[in-house]
Amino acid sequence: MEAGESSGAKPCDEVWAKLVPSDSRYPDVEIRLECMVICSDITCSSPKKHEWCKITRNLDLCSATLQNLSSETIIVDETVLGREGTMVINCGSEVISGPSRDGYLCYKFEVMPTQELCNRRLEISLDVENAKCSICLNIWHDVVTVAPCLHNFCNGCFSEWLRWCQEKRSSVLCPQCRAVVCYVGRNHFLHNIEENILQSYSSLKRSSDEVAALDAQASIKSNLVVRTGKTRRKRPYSPPNEESIGPEFPCPQCGLGCDRAFCAAYWQALGVVGSDFHTVCIPGSFKPISEYAISRIPFSAHQNNPVEQDITERCIRQTGKTLQDIISDWIVKLNNREIDRTRMPLNHAEMITSRTHFCNDCYEKLVSYLLYWFRVSVPKYLLPPDASQREDCWYGYTCRTQHHSEEHRRRRNHVCRPTRGSNI
Repeated sequence: MEAGESSGAKPCDEVWAKLVPSDSRYPDVEIRLECMVICSDITCSSPKKHEWCKITRNLDLCSATLQNLSSETIIVDETVLGREGTMVINCGSEVISGPSRDGYLCYKFEVMPTQELCNRRLEISLDVENAKCSICLNIWHDVVTVAPCLHNFCNGCFSEWLRWCQEKRSSVLCPQCRAVVCYVGRNHFLHNIEENILQSYSSLKRSSDEVAALDAQASIKSNLVVRTGKTRRKRPYSPPNEESIGPEFPCPQCGLGCDRAFCAAYWQALGVVGSDFHTVCIPGSFKPISEYAISRIPFSAHQNNPVEQDITERCIRQTGKTLQDIISDWIVKLNNREIDRTRMPLNHAEMITSRTHFCNDCYEKLVSYLLYWFRVSVPKYLLPPDASQREDCWYGYTCRTQHHSEEHRRRRNHVCRPTRGSNI
């Protein structure tokens, strides 16, 4: 059989992808058909080419679906694929033609750039955490960018900060990095990203009242050169102490575990009056861990893996307890130092107790961390049937494939430690 034969395959004038062998003694396998059966060398000692997989081009033109046609398993991006099994592959994916590396050829899948692909709209993958205003901790609304540091904020949030700085200070400082702001303007490119995020994650949308309040506060209508306000007489320097925390000193919560540099404690130290508009200034956004309540699993739990989040939710229901009950139980374990804190994604992890003050975002990070430990403590036989039969992914919670492959998320358990790679 000639390499590339496939019944009903749509022909293509040029090579759109190829399999490049790691062994330079073997030629590249060029893929010209939209759906093509690959007949190539499987082992270094094979006397003839064998049919071992089928590659179908996906509609996005940037990826393909690989189906195993051989009698043996093959390995795709470190995932074992049985006969007739399928998996999405992207440019750079590694395909091993047998069940192990020893004796079997290893190929790298490469997508060739085409004019059609180059003309497609650029899709940007963006972590929603990077699209949040550091003043209100929500997704930007009518985003503005300050220069020269190029940090981004809601128009209404920064307008309020701008007014306060011009009244109280001799210069306007960036709320995120404390650099002197010389210029501020609306960012139309990021405004489009802001809208796309809210379309994808409707739960992040603000209420109409909140939006109206932000719009009412917004004063930046065009590009604006920031002028200095009134000058103030410098006060004599005195070293910081526990009873006096002013704007010249670091945020008082930085040593408490919370890794948000500009939260309620900071604003209160500056004398900014809290309001419904400044949600970060409300005491409810910065309080001891023991005073928080939670009713939903955070979006960031289990490395943003919705399959694992769903399994955890079902495990919690099975116990007859609420999410809040489970978290309260594990906070007790945290207090009793029964949990390994090595991977806790928070500052000063060893010092954190139920009395530690957290902002809302850092509390969700803690909840996500505790849910990991809850899941690994659940015996396999108590997991839902569709989860108990899964094998652990070699890369565990560090696996990157879980973020773009629905099938891989469902076939492998990712609430486990990695057994391969650099994070063992």
